[in-house]
This record gives sequence, structure tokens and C-alpha cells, in this order.
Amino acid sequence: MILSVILAVLVLDWTTPAGAAGARGLTVPLKASERADARVVEEVELYSNSYALVIGIDNYTGGWPKLRMAVKDARAVADGLRLKGFQVTLKTNLTSDRLSKTLKRFFAITGRDPDARLFLWFAGHGHTIEGEGFLVPADAPIASDPAFLVSALPMRDFGSLVRLARAKHVMSVFDSCFSGTIFRTRASSPPRAITEKTTKPVRQFVTSGDAGQDVRDDGSFRELFLRAIRGDERADFNGDGYVTGAELGLFLSQSMTDLTASAQTPKSGKLHDVRFNQGDFVFALPQGAAPA
Repeated sequence: MILSVILAVLVLDWTTPAGAAGARGLTVPLKASERADARVVEEVELYSNSYALVIGIDNYTGGWPKLRMAVKDARAVADGLRLKGFQVTLKTNLTSDRLSKTLKRFFAITGRDPDARLFLWFAGHGHTIEGEGFLVPADAPIASDPAFLVSALPMRDFGSLVRLARAKHVMSVFDSCFSGTIFRTRASSPPRAITEKTTKPVRQFVTSGDAGQDVRDDGSFRELFLRAIRGDERADFNGDGYVTGAELGLFLSQSMTDLTASAQTPKSGKLHDVRFNQGDFVFALPQGAAPA
């Protein structure tokens, strides 16, 4: 009898994403149209579970400058996401092999729930070579070394990784600078209301800077992100009590551009794929958040 219970626990632990029982979802009202005064058609459970992978890399060993705040930022983001109902996995100073395996496991295994939302935060170096963006792991050599292309993660490969997930909505925020070769960067106005279109699948991205820009290593991008999802800043442009991925991208772009006098201009967009470019990631704000 005891052996059977132990086996059952082991099977559950292997087949269920970590902490799934404690992860929380989100129910939202759907409006008939994007008009601000449109009637509510129904309330739907947009997500049944919420999972986040948060990565921070400070300790670069292959020639890249060490960072001061990436790990601290990652820990602060992890804490903020837990308060928003996410089951968070925090990883720091990942080498090339560990970064690749961690991302694959997150999207392919944790992301197999079609009713979940997945959120990724990456703080560390990014780089662009001939228009192609790369995430830089802790052990990557400098970009002039041909071995860099073996260690670094091309953003084109990242586009394949997010397609592994069956989760409805996937959003990735990179506190790094590189060229956004896998997503649209054309700015657009956020929707005025949450409608059925919001519920459609999406793969969204935000970068804290563009190719060739120096990204601040002072926690400012992280702080603006946390203020937005807490409702401390006016990131809810349509005043409906939710911050969508589109609103978050617009807020971070405007705020960091103003803060740095256009020296750092965040970019946002959606995957170049008709299967994943209609929906919108959604964060719920607490009552009494900053008005639009």
C-alpha cells in the first residue's frame, strides 16, 4: 500500500508541471466589440494556469562584461509574478547548454497545457550580427570569436521554441538589446476592450532596447515593468482594469524612451506566424490601480 502511494506521488510529480495545483488562472469579461461602451457578452476563464520562467545572468565568464543587476532584477520580477498568481521557476547564470535545455523544457513540457499562459523574463546580454539577434549565455565567448555562434541562442531558434508550447498565450520580455528579427515591431494602438479576439493564440515579445543600443544595467526597465503589472503606473491605456501585452509594450517603449532621452527604445511585437498573431496576453490589475 505504501509503495503504491509513493509510486503515485512520483508519477504525479513527473507528469504534472511543478506547482500546477497552486497556479492560478484568470477570468475576464468579453465585450461585444472594442468600443469602450460595448456590452459584456460573457465572462470566460482566459487562463486556468499561469507559469513563468525568469532568467538572470550576471556572471559572464567568456569575455563579456559582467552585469550587476540582471540577477537582482530577475529575483524581483519572480517575486512580482508570484504575487500575480504565477508559478515561477527562477534560474540564474545559465551556461549555453543549460539555457537551451531550460527553455525547451519550459515551452515543451510546462507549456503543454493549452489553457495556460506562459511568461518568460530574460535579463542578460543580447547581441546582433548582420541583423540577427542572439541571447548570450554565461559561458559564451565574445562575438568576434566564431565559437560565439555555437554558444549563443539565435532569436530565429527562439521562434521555434515558442511554437513548441501548446499554451494559448506566450509572452517573452528580454531586458537585453538585439534586433527583433522574429516579430513585428510596427507600433499599433492597444485594443479598447477585451473581446473574443483577445482569447486567440499569441506569441508576444518585448525587448528593452534595439540593436546597437546600450541597455541600462540599473534596474529601471525591471522597475517600470513591475509598476505596470501592479497598476502603479498608467499602463492600462483603455482603463478597463487589465494590462494587455500590447499595452505593456507601448508603456515600456514610451517610458524607457522618455527616461533615456531616446538612447534606449524598447521594441515589441508578435511572432511572424498567422497562427500566433491575433490574441493578446492579459494581466489583471488590482482595484484602485492608477487610472488611465
